[in-house]
Amino acid sequence: MEPTEQQTEIINHDGNSVIIAAPGSGKTFVISEKIKLIFESLEGYQGVVAISYTNKASNELQSRCLVKGIDPKSSFFGTIDRFFIGEIIIPFGKQIFGIPSRQIEIIKTDRLPQAEQDNLDWLHRNLKYIDIGQNEIEELAKYFRNGLILMEAIGLLSNFVFHNSLACRKYLSSRYKYIFIDEYQDSGSNQHEIFLAINALGIVGIAVGDLNQSIYAFSGKSSIHLDNLAGNEAFTVFKLDKNHRCHTSIINYSNYLLDPGTKMLPTDSEQVYFKRIDGSEVEISRFIDSKIAGIKKHFGIINNSEVAILVRGNRTLEIIDASLQTPHKIFITTDLDTSLNVWSSIFSKLLHFSYDVNYRFMQVIEEFKLIEKLRRAELVSLLKLKNEIRQLFQCNPIDKNAVIERFVSVAKIIAPVSENETSVELLDQVLSTPNLLATYNPALNNELSIMTIHKSKGLEFEFVFHLDLYEWVLPQKGPGPDNDWDHPVYDDWAQDINLHYVAISRAKKACMLVSSTQRTRRDGKVVSANDSEFLAFNNIQNLWYKQPKGKP
Repeated sequence: MEPTEQQTEIINHDGNSVIIAAPGSGKTFVISEKIKLIFESLEGYQGVVAISYTNKASNELQSRCLVKGIDPKSSFFGTIDRFFIGEIIIPFGKQIFGIPSRQIEIIKTDRLPQAEQDNLDWLHRNLKYIDIGQNEIEELAKYFRNGLILMEAIGLLSNFVFHNSLACRKYLSSRYKYIFIDEYQDSGSNQHEIFLAINALGIVGIAVGDLNQSIYAFSGKSSIHLDNLAGNEAFTVFKLDKNHRCHTSIINYSNYLLDPGTKMLPTDSEQVYFKRIDGSEVEISRFIDSKIAGIKKHFGIINNSEVAILVRGNRTLEIIDASLQTPHKIFITTDLDTSLNVWSSIFSKLLHFSYDVNYRFMQVIEEFKLIEKLRRAELVSLLKLKNEIRQLFQCNPIDKNAVIERFVSVAKIIAPVSENETSVELLDQVLSTPNLLATYNPALNNELSIMTIHKSKGLEFEFVFHLDLYEWVLPQKGPGPDNDWDHPVYDDWAQDINLHYVAISRAKKACMLVSSTQRTRRDGKVVSANDSEFLAFNNIQNLWYKQPKGKP
């Protein structure tokens, strides 16, 4: 693929950058090409930090950067939390807080006794590290010395260690020359502060994001940090605003949703459809079953896996899963994936390797230990384990205990000091639960992809069914002051319109917006339903496909 003029300018710029990247603009291509170019100028002991929002996105970026045996040098690919934990908190927290009494484990506060949870209520206020006092720091230090890092405190701890450890700052500045953070619109305040602090060490900073795809405000993330960074005179702002993925009518619809004054692109047809079904989500499933073959034929779609059904929440996902007759696959996030313990990450990646023939075993190993630092005997053992793991996953049923034994053997070779019983328990849970294990297996060609809109971020499909377009659901709203249901208020209109935008822009060829006359409430009761306010927002319905007169 040859980069466009817009992409080339970004790839060749060697300085602090903010890249505002629209859906389908080729941002992963641009980032990977930029990193590959940087690799050529680095010494063996130097590297880049490449932060992605999810493990899946990180794996994809790493694979693109390391094609044809490219040497990653001393680079880091992973999520921001893994960077904070592995490169800042654990190695340098020991110097500040003391040596942990046991192997470090990362847990959520909800696993602590209730009295301790109550005492840590301040952790849920999205505080900056400068806002907390010595008593709070000592409380976190106590947990650290006891071998625990609280997940909610990762940003605070990382900031505190960074600013109070000269050795940490020297280490980062000597090893890393560039730091990339993707999906910057979903940054928290602590992530934003430490990015700027790392940049101040002389490490070139590149932030990539889209203000219109900010959908995690409920967890303390905000697009304001990307907006502020774009106004920072130390950063050059670039725009990747040419959508090379979606049909022009989808681009027009998405842009109009955000700005009714947007200039419309010339289009040969309207390929955003709307369908209101008589019935509930069960009848929606039957409708989809009846239309799949015709949709694939009309749009030249070969595989069912290129068609996605996107929903707001797990309630609808479960109903569609139970009632849809067409082969399909549910994509969910497991506790093993969200666990930040090193062994959990190893096990998760080994599961992906076990099911995906394109996923390299050494790609898993190299993320945790450099090949040149492995002894010959360890390499021989790893290659033997690789073959045994492949063979185990060709059996039906899978021998769970044998898999756990092999995975633990791999982990003991590449991360012996990170042994963690909780990670083993989470692996056991996945292997014991068919629907959890299935999420590591790529969708078969004949399976439709079903997931939440949040889960779909960063993905693309030929055709998208966008569900849950009901009043009260998308956008969400609740009773006004004093429980006044006659005057409801929206939870977060801007975040929900971004969520709607993300769902629509996952579609390459066409998107069908689906509502129904009934919907299922959280308590399981089926009630009458009205269409989402988004479906008539600024007369956007004028951009829907219109059936030609005379045609049924």
